[in-house]
Amino acid sequence: MLVAHQRAQDTFSGVLASVQPYQFNAPTPCREWTVRDVIEHVIGGNERVAIRAGLCSEPAARPQDLIEAHQATAAAAQAVFAAPGGMTAMFELPIGPMPGSAFIRMRITDALVHAWDLAKATGQSTDLDPELAAQVLAASRQHMTAALRGTGKFFGEPQPCDPARPPADQLAAFLGRPVS
Repeated sequence: MLVAHQRAQDTFSGVLASVQPYQFNAPTPCREWTVRDVIEHVIGGNERVAIRAGLCSEPAARPQDLIEAHQATAAAAQAVFAAPGGMTAMFELPIGPMPGSAFIRMRITDALVHAWDLAKATGQSTDLDPELAAQVLAASRQHMTAALRGTGKFFGEPQPCDPARPPADQLAAFLGRPVS
């Protein structure tokens, strides 16, 4: 899981590195979020890993540069999960307590799918880490429930996607994003 988390964060970082400031206000497949909103969501999610673990009550100061901020917060989140007991520790989430081994899966999916959102919104390739995307898609198919889908929920209804499309596109469609 630690390797997958690092790969998802690295994928996000790679896409983020090609986002131009003039694109920050562009819409994304996340209906009410701009490119800047998606970036802030992932950075903020990384910052909350230590908070959810009970290690601090507020995020550490972050660099002003978004690429540096993402890299710093991704490394900090990785360190929390990699620490002794990081996979078995309980994290206090808004949806209830969750062990690190489950929370890290959520963070992997979040970073990878939002990398796809950024890529799609900024005209980059959405063929992101095919091996990891296939793994996350398989896990998402196992763990997705109807309670997580719909208006006001984490994910939309599955969207059509040609099975010949890259795994990241299939993942995005499964989680409710239009891929065409």
